[in-house]
Amino acid sequence: MIDLHTHHNRCGHATGSLREYVTAALDKGVKVLGLSDHTPMFAEDADHALPPVAMPKSEFPSYVAEALALKEEFARSIEILVSTEADFFSGRMDPYTEALSRYPLDYVIGSVHMFEGRDIFDTTRWENIAESELAAVKGRYFQAIAACARSGLFQVMGHIDALKGNCPQLGAVPAPAAADEMLRAIRDSGAVMEINTSGGTKMCGGWYPESDILERAFHFGVPVTFASDAHVPDRICDQYPEVVQVLHAIGFRTWTVFRRGTARTLPLS
Repeated sequence: MIDLHTHHNRCGHATGSLREYVTAALDKGVKVLGLSDHTPMFAEDADHALPPVAMPKSEFPSYVAEALALKEEFARSIEILVSTEADFFSGRMDPYTEALSRYPLDYVIGSVHMFEGRDIFDTTRWENIAESELAAVKGRYFQAIAACARSGLFQVMGHIDALKGNCPQLGAVPAPAAADEMLRAIRDSGAVMEINTSGGTKMCGGWYPESDILERAFHFGVPVTFASDAHVPDRICDQYPEVVQVLHAIGFRTWTVFRRGTARTLPLS
């Protein structure tokens, strides 16, 4: 089993230490674990710009150092990959590129949490939206994910339809042209798409992405990886067997993981 997307208490909205995530993974028989907590807000002047969202900039060196130490300590039992999840802000990524280049990261997850000026998980943003607007909003979000992939800064595209998280009706709204553009952008960038099971912690339930996007991803030859997006240690590899079963039925046969930015494939099992 693999799991490339996890968080811990430094980010301000997860619980558990890095060590607790590693021991939880060992207990579940996980073979490859990515430690990938949220980056600080590197484009902001303040050290700790958004306390409930991400760690301070001053804390990032100790985060990487602790993850690297755990990687070495547990090398005979589990492969630990050292990573981080960075938000994508169009035109404001130079500080992220410069900061992250200082560290021996195995991969970086690129995600869009702030969209058109608001957090995608903010339930109030959907209170007055008309049903007729949903397809256009979803299409624009997919275009933002495509731009994230084309930036070339990331190896993994995070929860690519998480816009539906607290607006469940978005899940069923079709946006095929924008979805196909997004999937081709991910494929052509050399990145992979994560199958993220944290939708079950939001109003939408289920996984990111929807099953129709999984099928379109297979059609376009988009590689995939597994992500629990765990914010508590017990969620490591949550619903992993179910994901494997669905992906097998679609036709996928491999996961993609990264070691110091280099992709490698593992059997889907």
